[in-house]
Amino acid sequence: MPSLIEKMEASAAARLTLPPGRLPAEELARFRNFLKVESHRLRLRHRAGLGGRAVCRARAALIDILLRFLWQAARNSLSAQAQREFPPLCLIALGGYGRGELSPHSDIDIMFLHAGQVVAASKPLPHLSKLMDSILYPLWDLGFKIGHSVRTLADCVSAANDADDKKSMETKTSLIEARLVVGDAKLFERFQKVVVTKCVDGYEAAYLAARLEDQAARRAKFGNSATMQEPNLKNGCGGLRDFQNLHWMAFFKYRTRSLEEMEARGLIRPIERRQLEAAYDFLLAVRNELHYQTNRPVDVLAKSLQPAVALALGYTDRSPRRRIERFMRDLYQHTRNLYLITRTLEERLALVPPSRRRLPSIRRLLPRRFLPPANDQVIDGFKISGDQIHAVHNRVFRDQPRRLMRVFLHAQQRGLRLHPDLAQSIRGDLVLVDRAFRRDPHVRDTFLEILNRRGNVAPSLRSMHEVGLLGKYLPEFGRLTCLVQHEFYHQYAADEHTLMCLAKLDEVWEAQAPAVQPYAHLFQTIERPFVLYLALLLHDAGKACQGPHSEIGGQLALQVARRLDLDGATAHSLRLLIEQHLTMAQTSQRRDLEAPEVIRAFATQVQTIENLRMLTLHTYADSLATSDKLWNGFKDSLLWMLYHKTERALLGGTDFIRAEEKQRQLLAEEVGRLLPPSFKEDELAAHFSSLPARYFQIHNAREVMTDLALAHRFMHLQLADDDKRALEPIIAWHNEPDRGFTSAKICTWNRAGLFSKIAGSFTAAGINILGAQVFSRSDGIVLDTFYVADARTGGLVSKQERERFEAILVRALTEDGFNLHSLIDRQPRSRPPYQLDETEGIPTRISFDNTSSPSRTVIDLETEDCVGLLHAVSEALSGLGLDISLAKIATEKGAAIDSFYVAEIDGGKIETPARQQQIESRLRQVIAALQAPSASTASR
Repeated sequence: MPSLIEKMEASAAARLTLPPGRLPAEELARFRNFLKVESHRLRLRHRAGLGGRAVCRARAALIDILLRFLWQAARNSLSAQAQREFPPLCLIALGGYGRGELSPHSDIDIMFLHAGQVVAASKPLPHLSKLMDSILYPLWDLGFKIGHSVRTLADCVSAANDADDKKSMETKTSLIEARLVVGDAKLFERFQKVVVTKCVDGYEAAYLAARLEDQAARRAKFGNSATMQEPNLKNGCGGLRDFQNLHWMAFFKYRTRSLEEMEARGLIRPIERRQLEAAYDFLLAVRNELHYQTNRPVDVLAKSLQPAVALALGYTDRSPRRRIERFMRDLYQHTRNLYLITRTLEERLALVPPSRRRLPSIRRLLPRRFLPPANDQVIDGFKISGDQIHAVHNRVFRDQPRRLMRVFLHAQQRGLRLHPDLAQSIRGDLVLVDRAFRRDPHVRDTFLEILNRRGNVAPSLRSMHEVGLLGKYLPEFGRLTCLVQHEFYHQYAADEHTLMCLAKLDEVWEAQAPAVQPYAHLFQTIERPFVLYLALLLHDAGKACQGPHSEIGGQLALQVARRLDLDGATAHSLRLLIEQHLTMAQTSQRRDLEAPEVIRAFATQVQTIENLRMLTLHTYADSLATSDKLWNGFKDSLLWMLYHKTERALLGGTDFIRAEEKQRQLLAEEVGRLLPPSFKEDELAAHFSSLPARYFQIHNAREVMTDLALAHRFMHLQLADDDKRALEPIIAWHNEPDRGFTSAKICTWNRAGLFSKIAGSFTAAGINILGAQVFSRSDGIVLDTFYVADARTGGLVSKQERERFEAILVRALTEDGFNLHSLIDRQPRSRPPYQLDETEGIPTRISFDNTSSPSRTVIDLETEDCVGLLHAVSEALSGLGLDISLAKIATEKGAAIDSFYVAEIDGGKIETPARQQQIESRLRQVIAALQAPSASTASR
C-alpha cells in the first residue's frame, strides 16, 4: 500500500504538470486545488491518530512537492539556451521547514543559494529573477507566509558570524538545519561543509553561551514552569524549543544530528530518548490541532481552546471537566519530562558551563594553609565535588534505602546540587520507597529536618519532586502531579503551585523589601517551621479527590500525621492550617473587620497565636504563588488588620488562655504516664511550674521526659558528699544521623557567663554549634539543648570529641581562672558547611525587643554565619553584665539567626537608648573582628 507521501507525489504528478509554455502564476487554480485536497487528506490522517511528528513531516513533504513542481515549471519557462547554461543554484529549506517539521499553518523559510554567477551589484540577474518570481509569487498568492533570502556561500558565512548582528545565532541555527529541496546537489554539499568549517568550528563556546542565555530569557518570559495553565507549546518550559535546543547544542559540541545518534554514542539513555520522542510527538500533535482549530499559527493553548483540542485528540469523556483534566495531565507529563530530561542532559553532556561557586568573603581572607579541601569529601556513601554531590557506588541506595532521603539533607545543609547521574540513580531506585520506608522513623526524622530549615526548603522539595521521590514518599502530594486547576486565577498545575508556595515562603525569610519585612519578622517567631512547610505542601492535596478540597485535605493531613508519628497537638495544628487555609483571605477581604463578632469568630477558628502566625504566612505565600497579579497593597493591609485584631483577641481572651492551660495540663498527664516509679510527682509539678510557656509549646511528652530525667539525675548529684561535683553538669548525647547532627543536652546550675562557657567548650573541642534551645527553670536549673556537628567534616560528633568537650566544660565550670581561650586558639580554622556566594552577603542586623517578654529584653541578631560567632557574642553579652535566661540559636542557609532573652544583673530590662547603643556597638565590634584576617580560629 502506498504511503501518504507517495500518494501526494502521485497526486502532484497528475495535477501539477503544466502544459508547455504555461507559468505557475497562470495555473494557480490547479495548485490551489492540489493543496486543498492534500491538506484535507492530511487533516483526516491527523484526526485518525497519525503522530504529531508524522503529520509535520508530511506537511513539509507536501511543500517540498509543491516547490519542486514550481521550480521545474519556472525552469522550463526559460529559453533553451538559458536551460543549457543554467548555473549552480539550489533551493534550500531552513528553520522548522528545514527540519522537515511543519505544522499546518507554520511559516515557510527558504533560501536561494547560488555560486555568484546570477547576481550583479547585489541584484539577481534575469534568469534568477524570473525563477524566483515564478516560485515566490504563486506561493504568496496561495496564502503562504514566506521568509526568503538569496545568498552565496560567503554570504552565509558572513551572516552567521556577524558579531554585530543579534540574530547571528539564529542564522547559525537555521544553517545547520538546512535541507536541500531542489537544485544543485554538489553546491549544497559544499554549503554543508562550509557551514561546519567556517560557522561551527571554533564557535562552539560562544554559541552554547548564546543559546543558554536565550533559553533562560525565553523560560523567564513564559513562566519558568512546565505546567502553566495556558502553556506556550513552542517557547514555554518543556516546550518544543527545549527539545530543539538540545539538538542544536549537541550538534555544536558533539556533531550529532539525532537522538538515535546520541544514544548510539552513549550520550543519552534509551529511556530518555523514548520519553523525549514521545513528548515531542505529543506536543506537535497538540500544536497541529491548535492550528486546525484556529486556522492560523497559534502556540498558546488557551483555556477556551482546551476542550475542543482535547476532544479532537481522542479525549472523549462526556464531562468536559474530566476531559480537560485527562488531556492536560498528559500534556503536563510530557512537558515536564521534556523539561527535566533536557535540563539533565544539558548538564550531563557539559553543554552548560560548570557552576563556579564563589566563596564568601571571610573564606577569601583566610590563609590557604587553613582551608580544608573543598572537593572529594566522602560522607555517608556520597562524594562531594565542587558544588555537586555524587554517589560513591551504584548500590548506595540498595545498601541503605534511608539514604534516598538523607542525600537531600546532605545537599541542603551544604548548598549542593545532585549530579545528574545521582538523580538518575534515585529515579531508578524508587522501588525502595515502599510502605516500610514511608513509616520508617529515621526517614521521617530526615524529612522533617529538611522541612525545618526555614528559608531553604523549596529547592530541596523541588529536587525531590523532579526525581519522583516526593510523590512516592507522600502519595497525598503525588496525586497532585500535573493536576489541572480549574480556577481561572491559577497560573500553574496543582503540584507546581504547591512548589511555588514553598518558594514564596522561602523568599519571605530572605526578604529585603519593606513591605515584606513584617512577614519575615513573623516567620522568625514560628517555633516549628516544619509544620508550616508541611501544611503548604499538603494544602491542596484534597483537589485530587471529589468534594471540598480544604475539608478533604484536613483528613489527608491527619493521615500523613499518623504516618509521620506526629504528636496530637502538631497534628491538630497541621489539620487546622489546611482546613482553614482559605479562611483568612476570605475573612480579610470579604468581611467587616470592624465587627467584633467577625474577629471573635476568626479567633475561635485559629485558636492560638502560633496558628495565627502560621496561617498569616500561609495565606501570603499561597496568594503570591497563585498568580503574580493576585496580590496588592490593599489586600496586604487587610490581612495585617485582621492579624493584629485577632492577635489582641487571642492574647486578651480568657477562653484562649484557658485553652493553652488545658493543653499544658494534657501534656503533663501524658508525661506523668511515662514517669518511672523512682520519680516523685512533685518533681513533675516543679518542672511544669518553673518553665516558660514556650518550652511546652515546642516539646512533646518524650522530650519533656528526657529533660525531667536529666534534672532528676542532677538533683541526685547535689546530694553527693563531694561539693565540687555539685558544679559539674549532666550531659546526654544522642547521634541523629537522620537529621544530620548530634544533640547534646546539658543540665546544670545557672550562673554568670554559663552560656559563653558552654559555647566556648564546644569550640575548643572542635565541635560546631548548628542550633540551640536554652531554658532556665525558676529554681536555677538550666536545660540547654545544643545541635552540633564535627567542625571539620560537618558529620556526627565522635566519641573522642564528646569526651574532650566534657573534660573541657567540667574544667571551665569548676576551675577558677581556667584559660578557655588558649584551647580555642589551638583549633584549626573551619568553615560552615553551607557556603554563600559572594553576592549573597548577609548584613549584620541587631534589634532590641522589650514587648515579647514581660521581664526580659530580646536581642535579635542576624548575621553571616562564621567561625567563633556564638562564643564571641555570648561572651560579649556576659562581659556587658547581661544574664542570658533563654536563647534561640539557628543557622539557616548560611545565616546565623539568634535571639537572646537577657536582663541586667539587677533583673531589669534594657530600655535606655544609650545602653542599647553600647551593647549593639560591642556586638558589632566582636562580629567584625571575626571577619578580619586575624580573626579567632574558633568555630561557631
